[in-house]
Amino acid sequence: MKYILSIFLLSISFSQVFSSYDYLGSRATAMSGAITSGNHIESGIFHNPAQLSNNSNITIISGYSNLYGLDFLPLSHVGISKNNYALSFKNISTEFNGNTLSSETALGVAKGFNLYSDRQSLIQMGLRFNFYSYDFGESAGTEGDGSNGISLGSSNASGFDIGFQGVLNKKYYVAYYIKNISSYIEGSSLGLNLPKTMSIGLSYLPYKDLVTSLDINQLSGNKDSEIRFGIEYKLMESFKIRTGLQSNPNRFSAGFEFGNIKLANLYTCNFSYSFLTHHVLPTTHQFSLSVKF
Repeated sequence: MKYILSIFLLSISFSQVFSSYDYLGSRATAMSGAITSGNHIESGIFHNPAQLSNNSNITIISGYSNLYGLDFLPLSHVGISKNNYALSFKNISTEFNGNTLSSETALGVAKGFNLYSDRQSLIQMGLRFNFYSYDFGESAGTEGDGSNGISLGSSNASGFDIGFQGVLNKKYYVAYYIKNISSYIEGSSLGLNLPKTMSIGLSYLPYKDLVTSLDINQLSGNKDSEIRFGIEYKLMESFKIRTGLQSNPNRFSAGFEFGNIKLANLYTCNFSYSFLTHHVLPTTHQFSLSVKF
């Protein structure tokens, strides 16, 4: 009974007017979401699109996790970038006894570009259009587990993200990112707007192998801001370690990336793992694989 109640409560929490999850990707999870600023392709594909501006490769990233270590909350994502364009896909669902109680899919198309550049500085901007689809699954039915219920319908929505970033000497980064600055939800049963979040990010690279990042994240309508801090350190050419902290609520994260493995002299492969604690629920473990051509 306790297990079923947990599924019910978490299903509700992730279905409030299309969910907002800020830790998509192994790097974001390992650094507690402090990825608004900097120069990383994963952050550009799934988070602040301004970081796509100087990308010149083809990169494919995929990842999987069970949120809070719970088998009935699978989260998967795939992203591909070419030059300063990116396409991203995310799916999160609530499952029980092989039945899907709810499912949410997000498809994003993004582009980054430079507004200004000189020998020492850059001003970057990025835009992303998101299309959301939410399936409400089926009713409990006579068996009580959804196996023979009736369809409860679905809904669609769209949102628009915008991000900016200033760079000085490739050491100092200041960024501002708004998710769902403009949005539309089909019908009125789920409200009028998608969750809007605003993030300010600061990153400093004392030297090329060390990245320190600070984020202030604000969910619209919520009076408390989240403070996030993350560190990434390259121990060697093929191995990086990451860690992070967050307040409101207090969370801790860490992870690593093993990569730069050249295959057939055509592409490099990277594997990464990270975890993120929660003040009430179990720890989330994230696995990601990326290939760069």
